Amino acid sequence: MRKITISLIVFCFLSFAKAGLIRKILADQSIVKSSLSVDSLAFYVSPNGHDSDNGSLNHPFKTLERARDTMRLSPIKTAYLRSGEYARSQTLILDSNDNGQKWQNYPGDPVNSAILNGNGIQDVIDILGGSDITIEGLLVKNYTSRGIGVHGGKGWGNAAPYFNQTYSAAKNNIIRNNIVEAGIVPAPGWDRAGINTQGTVPNTQIINNVVRNTTGYGIGIWSLQAGDDISGTEVKNNALLNTCSTVNDGAAIYTNDRTATSTNVLIENNFIRDYGQFANFVRAVYLDDRASNTIVRGNIIAGTGRQPILLHGGNNNQVTGNIIDIGNSGKMSVLNYAISGTSAMTGNKFIGNIIISSYAIDSAGGAYLKTGTVTFPEIKYNYYYNYSTGIVNTGGLFYELKDSFPLQGDPKLSGWRYELSSTSPVFNNPTNFPPIVRHWGPPGYMIPAAGTAPSSLLPGSNHIYLHAESYASMNGVVKNGIYIGSCDNNDWVRFENIDLSSDYNSFTARLAVPATHAGQKVQVRLDSPTGALIGELTTTDTGGFNNYVEQSTPLNGGVGIHNIYIVFSGGAGVGNFDYFKFH
Repeated sequence: MRKITISLIVFCFLSFAKAGLIRKILADQSIVKSSLSVDSLAFYVSPNGHDSDNGSLNHPFKTLERARDTMRLSPIKTAYLRSGEYARSQTLILDSNDNGQKWQNYPGDPVNSAILNGNGIQDVIDILGGSDITIEGLLVKNYTSRGIGVHGGKGWGNAAPYFNQTYSAAKNNIIRNNIVEAGIVPAPGWDRAGINTQGTVPNTQIINNVVRNTTGYGIGIWSLQAGDDISGTEVKNNALLNTCSTVNDGAAIYTNDRTATSTNVLIENNFIRDYGQFANFVRAVYLDDRASNTIVRGNIIAGTGRQPILLHGGNNNQVTGNIIDIGNSGKMSVLNYAISGTSAMTGNKFIGNIIISSYAIDSAGGAYLKTGTVTFPEIKYNYYYNYSTGIVNTGGLFYELKDSFPLQGDPKLSGWRYELSSTSPVFNNPTNFPPIVRHWGPPGYMIPAAGTAPSSLLPGSNHIYLHAESYASMNGVVKNGIYIGSCDNNDWVRFENIDLSSDYNSFTARLAVPATHAGQKVQVRLDSPTGALIGELTTTDTGGFNNYVEQSTPLNGGVGIHNIYIVFSGGAGVGNFDYFKFH
């Protein structure tokens, strides 16, 4: 052992030729040896520690850099941070020399009680080309670019600091049980987020974190150029609250894959509330620039923002089993489906989601938006409910996308956490909604009753509204924006798979008809234009073809799921029609 020590000293002198550096290395080795004799599990850091101490529980280091540099020389790869505030004036950088390290709050202290205050620096913690590194249980705040960042592979020009430089791949890193807050990120905020990964960063796990009160993106995952890889990324069990408050064209959870080559990306069981202002084109979950092969499952999306989901140019993405509350804030579509480049956008699905709202108008609610020449996604078995008027739109309002098998009714949601009753009809065929896993954020964290209140706090009703212009098929009528006209004798519109299981006894049409055309018939038939007649409304004068009022008639029969035909009878110009209601 003595010969090895002497050889090491000689080697150091020959290699570094600076006495000061050699003294530092020898001191580091002394600290490592003494620490091993005191505590063989971890090094400790405390705001009240001293870097000249040995890093044990009773004699912790003071700075994160001291713990990092010591672990680089040690078989010990865990640093426990004691409670208190660590004032940061520079980024803690972990690179390939730090592979396998774990940075965690001390298990004997409250979770998130170790606070890394960035004091306005751009990045607080960055993993740059490091792998198998864990950041857990910390509270990170006051950043202007990234709270916690992971970057590997090629740099991206406008992603300074650090992310514009090239590093080795950053693989299998874990960001878990942290709170990241108070980000003041200048607009537009691209290539930055509270928790941010970029480049060659496969198998990153971002789980059980809270990102809150930031002007910028919440969680961002970027694959921007050849060689980048975000395959295997998991974004699970996170809470994202009040994000994107000033950012433009961003998202609470954002992914980008311009190569369209990454696979097995999972965005699951996240709680997202208040993700920006409508005017700023922000979304809750944004699969941008051909992001493909992603599952968006079991998330709760609520509050302010432009659109809950945007798929932009990608393939084989599945959006299923989510609760989406579009409230009454002006969103015109649940799903924005937009072309990117020449992508055909094949294999995408939007199936089995719960979509609720509290709109007081019938021009919005559950519409879908398409831009560009793309292959339509598969949209079906989604469950719709409006707690204000009952009016929902399952697609077709100005836009080309619509639900091929929509279901309507009260999903029996309650509270600020969107609890589902065990007797909710959404658990039945064909929606087959899976239970939400919940358990968002670090241990003990509870979603606050703050921000935009859920639509489901309103009393609601069991009325079913069918937008006249959202028919599945028709004969003879003309669609005019949000109403239909030219409804003449034997013309009809069909609505598919309407659930009349609540045994409705009244039918109402919101219609417009002048006295000269009044007295004709609006028939409700089951499953064909000549099927069972369960209701017949004789129209009365409303004051003209532009003056809409509700008129009602009794319903008899029709329990169960049916294709509903609204058949017009009598002569020409039976009326113009806005919506039909079963109640």
